[in-house]
Amino acid sequence: MWPLAIWGEKQVVDFIFTKTKLKIFSFFIFLFLSSVIFASQFEELDKPPEGAYKGQMILGGFFSFGYPYGDAIDAENDFVKENTYTFTDIQITKELLLTHLYYDFGIFFEYMPFDYVGVKSKLRRSVFVQRSAFGSNYQNWNGDLYSNYSLSMGPSFHFTNRKQWDVIFTPAIGYGIGKYEAMPVASQLDIAYTGGSRKRNVNSLFYELELALAVYFSGGFYMSMGAQWSYFTMGFSPTFDISQTVNGNSYEYMEGKSSSSLQSISVTISAGYAFLN
Repeated sequence: MWPLAIWGEKQVVDFIFTKTKLKIFSFFIFLFLSSVIFASQFEELDKPPEGAYKGQMILGGFFSFGYPYGDAIDAENDFVKENTYTFTDIQITKELLLTHLYYDFGIFFEYMPFDYVGVKSKLRRSVFVQRSAFGSNYQNWNGDLYSNYSLSMGPSFHFTNRKQWDVIFTPAIGYGIGKYEAMPVASQLDIAYTGGSRKRNVNSLFYELELALAVYFSGGFYMSMGAQWSYFTMGFSPTFDISQTVNGNSYEYMEGKSSSSLQSISVTISAGYAFLN
């Protein structure tokens, strides 16, 4: 299941093209154009690109978006599953359902100490967004369930050497500094609950696998597209003490657990500059 199937085309477009989220695309377009301009300074633009090989260095930017899942999302759905919201202006009551979207963006650098093998590092912003699913004919609300700034590093394995195209597999481990907010949508709808703070600072490790198809162009321009799987671990201190009673049934948020996780499967696009060409 992908974002268009989960949110619907209109909802994804509405989410992306807001004033805040537009900055992400502006950032990526800036990196793309900078790479093209930088590459155009070379005199021999008709020279075939040499691709990936020992000593190569690549600097660029990336953007990813995809489908999130995991224990934290299950906990959100379980906690609000009997809640409803009434649109008072039209006197219609709808069941509160939630959908989620993941995206990240940032910069990367890779150095290849050997043929076929490199070391890749990423500095990024990652966000798990929650949205109500009342339908396209009704007002919906967004909120960030979890977001962080992180640095990751790992080996990159290249399937080709000195070719214009390449297939790259990169496992990585990283550390993120972030914030988790329980019930980011339900809290905006005045859902009745008892307990303390819904927000926690969460600093944790995460793991990532990326498989991408890359193309090298004359002048050093580099572009790739692929798939990415990410796994974020989260520890909560103190644990959440949020609870509610709906239709005679009692619910405790995360059942008092001190840890949880979030995962995502994403499409990732990157562009940059290969220094040795």
